[in-house]
Amino acid sequence: MALLDLATGELLSDPAEVATLLEPTADAAALNAAASGNAGPIAIRFPAFGDGRGISLAVLLRERHGFTGEIRAVGYLIPDLAQFLLRSGFDTAEVADPEQVATWQAALSRYSRNYQKGYRNLLPLRRDATRKEAGELDQRLARIKTLTDRIREARRRIEGRIAFSTSLGLEDQAILHAIAESGIKDIDIFTLDTGRLFPEVLETVELSELRYGLRIRLVAPDAGEVEQLVARDGVFGFRHAVENRKSCCEVRKVRPLNRELKGAQGWIAGIRREHSAARADVALAAWDEAHALIKVNPVADWTSQELTAYIAANNIPVNPLHARGFVSIGCAPCTRAVQPGEDPRAGRWWWEHEEKKECGIHLNPNRKGKAA
Repeated sequence: MALLDLATGELLSDPAEVATLLEPTADAAALNAAASGNAGPIAIRFPAFGDGRGISLAVLLRERHGFTGEIRAVGYLIPDLAQFLLRSGFDTAEVADPEQVATWQAALSRYSRNYQKGYRNLLPLRRDATRKEAGELDQRLARIKTLTDRIREARRRIEGRIAFSTSLGLEDQAILHAIAESGIKDIDIFTLDTGRLFPEVLETVELSELRYGLRIRLVAPDAGEVEQLVARDGVFGFRHAVENRKSCCEVRKVRPLNRELKGAQGWIAGIRREHSAARADVALAAWDEAHALIKVNPVADWTSQELTAYIAANNIPVNPLHARGFVSIGCAPCTRAVQPGEDPRAGRWWWEHEEKKECGIHLNPNRKGKAA
């Protein structure tokens, strides 16, 4: 028996123990009990080929009961079901015959387009139409003044999963407040725990969760990749060369983010045009070709004064490092406080002399070297 991660196509070596097993006959009460009773994996059994009731149960768990944990498909499964399982909300599938794993992996990458709505869309959904919809959403958001209503509009217009990657910075805390105020429960909120965060960042995670009752998932890089990186470049090798630093960002931030965005149809980020010249023309919403989704920057057009006023008016919890001169906060070894009048990003990788210093997360795929 092998357990396959449907989003990545990789085998899981240490799967979590199933908390609840649902039969295809499970009713609404059983689904509600499973969704609210635990955060552990819910397994749904497929008793025979052609019995698709399990797919309907996964959709109900996600969309009606708000379950965000792992859903596992078990029982009589064939590779042809792979994409249907993923798109309906399953995370993993038990493959009875390990020799069939390659066939399952091929099934996950067989098609280049999806034309139907699904809970998850691992492939571009009507790519050209979605690009047009991103432009229309950008125009709609420009006409909406409140941040909470911008979040609601993005949720209404974007089909499928929306991910919010937060750094716990001022912009992201404002967005988190608006998400909580909107009452929307199905936005996937996470932060990249690079292993080198300031303790104050993790404290802000806890304070924010307590304040808003929302879970902020910590996403870690692959331990093996980190070990290889440090073995090659050294513990502080990122300071010896720009390429080393970019490799560190790639392993600790870019790859984990890409894994989390896989299958999402929307991505919320806290980019503002005031951040740097490279971000001066960033849109409120745009089609992100690299991730095949709509990227939403709901505070892109805000000034620093508008941001600080919003935070003060709503008593939003903020990272205490901001009060000590830290504006743009990244990993602890790569971030310093800035002096009055300095560019907000001058404290990031300050030993480098490049004009456009980015980690690679927010590069604009439509304009080389530009942030988005």
